[in-house]
Parts: sequence; structure tokens; C-alpha cells
Amino acid sequence: MTMPSGAQAALVASLAAGLVSVLTVGGTWWFGRRAAGYSHSRDTISELGAAATPDARAVAWLWFAPSGLIFALAAVMLGEAFGTDDAARAASTFALVGVGWIGAAIFPCDKGAPTFGTVRNHLHNLTGGGAYLAGAAGLLEMARALEDSHAVLSMTAQASGGVVLVGLLLISFPELPWRGLIQRLMEGLLHGWLLVAALTQIRP
Repeated sequence: MTMPSGAQAALVASLAAGLVSVLTVGGTWWFGRRAAGYSHSRDTISELGAAATPDARAVAWLWFAPSGLIFALAAVMLGEAFGTDDAARAASTFALVGVGWIGAAIFPCDKGAPTFGTVRNHLHNLTGGGAYLAGAAGLLEMARALEDSHAVLSMTAQASGGVVLVGLLLISFPELPWRGLIQRLMEGLLHGWLLVAALTQIRP
């Protein structure tokens, strides 16, 4: 199958990145208001779809899984929009962020999103942690791929990748009172960089 041209890829990437950003914000707000005792600053996004919670299936298949697929599409199309092999490889790594969202749908976490717990919870943490590592690695690769052609995007990718790595370490501690807030910062950087980078590649 022939990939879209640079201009077409940029448009697809922008639309997909915008849509997945809306889904992430809207899903967090909607399901967060439905979850009794849920705290956006304390609790992780995954806890909205924790096993045995009332909205678990809706969160998994109406939000997490579609978001993962759309994020991956946006990232791959962004690589095509930049038009270099280095950017395409970095974008392919960055697209693995979507695997974390799909993994959260297939393997919902235990209540409280603990570090250990059931086998299903371990698989949830494995796919989620791997996705954040891939997101950080993709951003750092993208920073190198763009350093000569898009200096500002390169610098912001490098900074964002570093923050995501630190954030991943911090959210591995369930007792951290600002765990949810830190994860939202990480997601904001991943989604925000993707959207802004895609929009910059749209040409009239």
C-alpha cells in the first residue's frame, strides 16, 4: 500500500493527534466524574478502567483501545510528514505509546494500580511501562532526527522525553500523593508534542 504524501500525511497526523487528545481529556473527565472517590491528582488514568469497576468495559473498548490505535496512526503519519528515514524510525518508536493504551484495555489494572498484584496487573504494568519508555525513546530519537531541520521541535522533544522518563520512575510508587498529576503531565507532553509537531507540517 502506498503511503500518503508529506502534505497528506501531515493532515492525517494532525486530525488523528487532535482526535486522540480530545479523547484523552474527555475520557478522563467523563469517566473520572462517574468514579466514586476518584482523584485526578492522586489516581492514575488506568484506575478508571480497573478490573471489576462499573465502567471497566466501556473505558477499555470505547476509550483506551481506540485511543491507542489513533495515537499510533498519528505518530506513523507524522514520520511520513517529516519525510526522512530518521524521523520515520523515531516516529515508529513513538507510535508504541499506543500499545500502552491498547494493553490497558486488554489487561486492566487491579484496584489502586499497584506495582505488583495479579498476573493481569503485571501485564498491564509491563505494557504501560514499556509504552512510556518507547514514548520517551521516540521523543529523544526525534530530537536527533530533527536537530538540523526543526530546532524548536527538536529541543522540546528532548526536554519532553527526559520528563517522561523521570515521570515513569515517579509513578511506579503507588503511595505517591501526586501520582495522577504526574501521569497527566506525561500524557500531556506526549500528546501535546505529537499534535504541535503535526500541525507545523501542514502546508497550504
